[in-house]
Amino acid sequence: MLVSLYIKNFALIDELRIEFGPGFNVVTGETGSGKSVVLQALQLALGARADGVSFYNPDAKCVLELEIAISSQYKQWFDQNELDYDKQTIIRREMGKTQKSRIFINDTPVKQAVLNQLTDKLFSFHSQNESYSFLKNAEQLDFLDEQAGQKVLVDDYRKKYRSYKALNDEYEVLRDRSEEMEREWAYQQHLKSELDALHLEQIDQEDLERRYEILSQSEKIQSIIDELNALFESEPYGLNEQLRQAQRLSSSLVKASESFSEINNRMQSLVIEAQDLYIEINQSLESINLEPNALEEVSALLSELHRLQQKHGVGTVEELKVKRNAFASSLGEDGSYADRIKALEEALLKAGKELVPIARNISDVRKKAATALSSSIETVLSSLEMPGSRIAIEVCENEELGASGINEVNFKFQANKGSDLLDLKKVVSGGELSRLALAIQYIKGETNTIPTQVFDEIDTGVSGQVAERVAQLFEAMGARNQLLVITHLPQVAAKGAVHLKVYKEESKGRVNTRVVQLTENTRQEEIASMIEGNNPSKTALSHARTLLTRH
Repeated sequence: MLVSLYIKNFALIDELRIEFGPGFNVVTGETGSGKSVVLQALQLALGARADGVSFYNPDAKCVLELEIAISSQYKQWFDQNELDYDKQTIIRREMGKTQKSRIFINDTPVKQAVLNQLTDKLFSFHSQNESYSFLKNAEQLDFLDEQAGQKVLVDDYRKKYRSYKALNDEYEVLRDRSEEMEREWAYQQHLKSELDALHLEQIDQEDLERRYEILSQSEKIQSIIDELNALFESEPYGLNEQLRQAQRLSSSLVKASESFSEINNRMQSLVIEAQDLYIEINQSLESINLEPNALEEVSALLSELHRLQQKHGVGTVEELKVKRNAFASSLGEDGSYADRIKALEEALLKAGKELVPIARNISDVRKKAATALSSSIETVLSSLEMPGSRIAIEVCENEELGASGINEVNFKFQANKGSDLLDLKKVVSGGELSRLALAIQYIKGETNTIPTQVFDEIDTGVSGQVAERVAQLFEAMGARNQLLVITHLPQVAAKGAVHLKVYKEESKGRVNTRVVQLTENTRQEEIASMIEGNNPSKTALSHARTLLTRH
């Protein structure tokens, strides 16, 4: 139950505390007095989005604080969210023009989503817009499921259906694009085959480019080596023969004197080095492989390597390997798109078989609940001066599964005896819609566990005896839950257990919105003003006393 609301530095309010009571709280005030400002402050304190908030003083922060009496049945939620439970829980929200919104539950900072989890359990808001939203078939279906007591089953079905729908969406995309995807799959297979054909593990690109450079100069290299061989082997004075002759002479020097041993040693080394050099030159020529087709093979391999590197936007063999492995992985996971489509078809068939019996069960319960719910609504409408009205709830079945099962629900309405039952949205008037919306909330309240309900001028469009019936219905609802009702109807205002008046006053050149809890005398004057306007007559005051006496 809402105990109090403290507002500081918000819109037209500098500072204000509002005390609420149990049961039926009524809020009145002239148009433009600030009722919507108070309601907005309450909604913000409960976790609504803070878009376009105005401040009484733009340089100061806004503080909204709620005191709520919370029963111990909610203690488990506090424990799960690691928050201190208190029977008198304080919710505080601080906002500033240049600072982020800060939210506290019993002085512990929390995120907005956490606050919403709690307040959604404690408060519900109903407005004129909500009345019109009930004209939508989806809202009617949710109401029927709620009254049928199968919200949990429907929510479970919807969860399974979302998975089914995701499979179906993927299936339709693949089916629509199957030819394109098969071409893409084939193209990836072609790209991988091109890279496989290179045998990348066997390629050393630097060595390959070095071989190409040598082979492309093979004739010149052969000619130079031939000339070197001629220098070494030419008769009678080739380099080899001359070095052997020099070695024999250096050996003779040593025989003549040991002092020439070092020269002899160096000469021997020179002969050995020359022999090694000669052998190495010829071995190098043999390793080059100067066969006629060698250059062509190396050139073709290098050309294909460069082509694929350019095609794939890479510069090394290692990067080509990465590309090839990526194609292999993709092809291995995806397989043929025809295979994937077949697998999805099988998964869809299985998921559909699981959903159909659940949907049929939900449909059977809806059909049974529709009759009882129609009767309940008609009973409440009769009490609201609509005795000739009828409600028929059509529950139709579709062949295909939908987000809410296999049903479409349509509320049909007859305002007066003898008229036809037609779609609700086509025949209901503004006043009739207000009473229907109130009847629906009354029926919801019979099983509703939400402690506090807020109604924002939901009684618009009714007057006279109907207004009296609406007031009685609010009074009955207030006996079950705490009600906050913003109204312009004096009949409704007179039934409230607590009467709050919203008004404006000017102080120091500023207009402020104020809220006061009316006493018995001031309440009579307020209700008389609602009947006749400012400065009400004795007749209006007498009428106000009568309304209060009925209460």
